[in-house]
Amino acid sequence: MSKRALTAFYGGTFDPIHYGHLRPVIALARLVNLQQVILLPNNVPPHRPQPVASAQQRLAMARLALAELADPLFTLDERELKRLTPSYTVETFEALRREYGPDAPLAFIIGQDSLLTLPQWHRGLELPTLCHVLVCARPGYDHGLADARDTRWLTRRLTRDPQALHRQPAGLIYCATTPELAISASDIRARYREGRPCDGLLPPSVQGYIDAQGLYR
Repeated sequence: MSKRALTAFYGGTFDPIHYGHLRPVIALARLVNLQQVILLPNNVPPHRPQPVASAQQRLAMARLALAELADPLFTLDERELKRLTPSYTVETFEALRREYGPDAPLAFIIGQDSLLTLPQWHRGLELPTLCHVLVCARPGYDHGLADARDTRWLTRRLTRDPQALHRQPAGLIYCATTPELAISASDIRARYREGRPCDGLLPPSVQGYIDAQGLYR
């Protein structure tokens, strides 16, 4: 049994970072007693279109958002932004597991939409051998997987006990009842292109940076 604190990582393009990223994770942290969430912005996402903003711009926006939150829960890890090759989550967690050791409880935070596509990720079903998977609710997405075999894989790993995530280093999937905010980066980018307001969707400091950089026009 590990006595180390559960450390959770939250990956994404964050193009731009917004309250739909941040507020559900804050709620998740309260539900499972997370003391640290480390943002992992990625550079070359293999499963989705490439980001509009550069790696440097997305890193700057993430830093501004975390500074504005001023919440000690959040820190930032830049390792994936330094890669020129695709950021495969399983490979990142292989490196993290080597760094943290075999007994440290580690977790990866994803949205319900990502859980549905996890079987299509590069070695996606291997993730629970390296970490827990914490799933935030997303509006309009089901909880099941399409394939019966994948559903059985999921069912074997599901837990409703947040404390179990702290007692073992990896292997569990926890679907959290977090706020379902209808905020998406693609909608925010569309709003900027069309000149529509984004107030309340993302931190004001990030809005100021987007305006100063002329992003998403």
